[in-house]
Amino acid sequence: MDPLAVVRLIASLALRNLWAHKVKSFIVGVLLAFGTVLVVTGSAMIDSMESAMQKSVTSSVSGELQVYSKDAKDELALLGGLSFGPPDIGEINDFPATEKQLLTVPGVRAVVPMGIVNPTVFGRNELDTLQERMRNAVRDGDVAGARVIAPQIRQIAADLRAELKNRAAISRDLSGIEQEREVLDRVDSDEFWASFETDPVATLDYLDFKLAPLASAGRILYFRTLGVDIEQFEQSFDRFEIVDGQQIPKGQRGFLISKRTYEEFVKNRVARELDAIKKAVVKEGGSIETTPGLKEKVARNSRQYQRILYQLSPADAAVVETALRKELPGVQGDLAALLQEFLKVDDTNLEARYKLFYDLIAPKIQLYDTPVGSTITLRSFTRRGYIKSVNIKVYGTFQFKGLEESTLSGALNLTDLMTFRDLYGKMTAEQQAELKDIQTAVGVKEVSKADAEAALFGGGGSVETTTTTSSTSFDEFALSSIKGRRDEGEADTRSYTREQLRDGIALNAAVLLSDPSKIAETKVAIQKLSDDTNMGLKVLDWTQASGIVGQFVVVVRAVLYTCIFIIFLVALVIINNTMVMATLERTFEIGTMRAIGAQRSFVMALFMLETLLLGLIAGAVGAGASVGLISYLGAVGINAPSPEIIILFGGPSLHPTFTAGNLLFGLGVISAVSVLSTFYPAWTAARVSPVVAMSGKE
Repeated sequence: MDPLAVVRLIASLALRNLWAHKVKSFIVGVLLAFGTVLVVTGSAMIDSMESAMQKSVTSSVSGELQVYSKDAKDELALLGGLSFGPPDIGEINDFPATEKQLLTVPGVRAVVPMGIVNPTVFGRNELDTLQERMRNAVRDGDVAGARVIAPQIRQIAADLRAELKNRAAISRDLSGIEQEREVLDRVDSDEFWASFETDPVATLDYLDFKLAPLASAGRILYFRTLGVDIEQFEQSFDRFEIVDGQQIPKGQRGFLISKRTYEEFVKNRVARELDAIKKAVVKEGGSIETTPGLKEKVARNSRQYQRILYQLSPADAAVVETALRKELPGVQGDLAALLQEFLKVDDTNLEARYKLFYDLIAPKIQLYDTPVGSTITLRSFTRRGYIKSVNIKVYGTFQFKGLEESTLSGALNLTDLMTFRDLYGKMTAEQQAELKDIQTAVGVKEVSKADAEAALFGGGGSVETTTTTSSTSFDEFALSSIKGRRDEGEADTRSYTREQLRDGIALNAAVLLSDPSKIAETKVAIQKLSDDTNMGLKVLDWTQASGIVGQFVVVVRAVLYTCIFIIFLVALVIINNTMVMATLERTFEIGTMRAIGAQRSFVMALFMLETLLLGLIAGAVGAGASVGLISYLGAVGINAPSPEIIILFGGPSLHPTFTAGNLLFGLGVISAVSVLSTFYPAWTAARVSPVVAMSGKE
């Protein structure tokens, strides 16, 4: 018989049998269609997420590839890893040579030097701010301006005295309590401020050394900071944009704070709590009355009124009090009582009071602990364990377009490479040369450890000063500028040339490609180049370099495929049992076919083709449903459920798409499941004896 005719016959019989056993076909078809929807939709969602995440990560901070020392003790994790301290990822000591080599690799368009440090900034409390303003006014000869601040400091002293009374009731250190009371009574007296007119410096010193220790400490801010070539960084990463202030000028040292960090950590606490309350109600559809924890947040925020009160000058306080009395006509008491009541917002007045706060109060207080244009002191432990402090100007805030609400990308702040190297504790070639000149001028010479004791204490000669220098690091001298100390609080205004910037270490470098689709082959090429030329580099793609965030897609894909495997394993058993029962029901039919000459291969092919056709039909239906579902989700978008997920979605929402590969993958999986689930029933059917089948014994 013609093979083509056999195929047509088998296909015809398969379609007839599927129709004849409609109930069985429908049950199996539903299972296969559901499986197809799961496979196609799941794979399309993960591919879309991976593509969106790749765009967000590579165009904001990582580049397509990252390189760092192959001798690193820890793994690079740009967006955070599992280690509690700064990871030890080694150093790229000669970045210019490394960059030159990497640019020879086809497809590499830019190499951006980087390094991460975790400095801290000690924030000031309200008293610190007022004292600084008063001291600056005295220094500038503005006695009237300094005098205006006195009532605010007296108010703080009065409030501290009220707190002291409560502490006295439970404290055993009554002598200490009495000493504090004496200080507070004196500061809140007319005699004390009368002496300010004649000797303001002595008055300020008393406030610094006596009153300031009694106030609560300011906040400690942790700034995860990425040191980069700012100019090249802006050119290479197109999602980067300045929000407030300006870019760090070319050749200058400076600091840029992430806009999210600025709003959530640097902002006045009352203001940021109001922002959080409004976001929970307006953007997230919550209610102060019914949302768990929101009512408590409002009550807690109202108790923070002093963070506003202490910053208002007498003139501003009068304006605010007048406005609040109109807003709250039934409230009795002073400005403190008005502010407390004003901050007790509810669902009916939230919008109006939020607007009034920013229109009336915010312009009259220091809304941010570290305003744009101010100088901050970054403190960091160097690699050798010494504390290094750098005074640096905050030029502005920045964000990555599309990732404005992302917690992970918003945790990184930026500084120039020169400041990073200072905080890291690495001396430049210029500093090392300068240090060598100083050592030569004062007669310093090197001695070995074995000769150190004799050099210091042996003989009757004069004592010699000795030291051992390193060609690469000198943290001890990094505690201050070799060329002269700057006054505390004065920003580092030293400039640098392009050559000085590039001539030094980097901890890692972003490698940006002309064609992002060639990540894998370029990674192999760079690693081979490093091995062949002894560059000592380790190469990671963006998923590995971004830390645990980059591995999220891999984990999700693994979880999805595990779920699919389990579901299809169950489906295999169900389909297999269904087909076995169907085979037993068709024993007579099988025997008849065998009796009229059908071979075992024919019977087996018939059963296999029946389920395969059913799988293809169900797969086509499932694939069509998946296309409709993905198209709908792509149009409306899937909102990120939390700020942590934004970077994974490449923005506030994910708009999934599908490819032909997703459809073919789904159909392929369903076809494989169909064939596997039918193999045993088909094999069983093919082994039915015609005589037994026709006799009805089986």
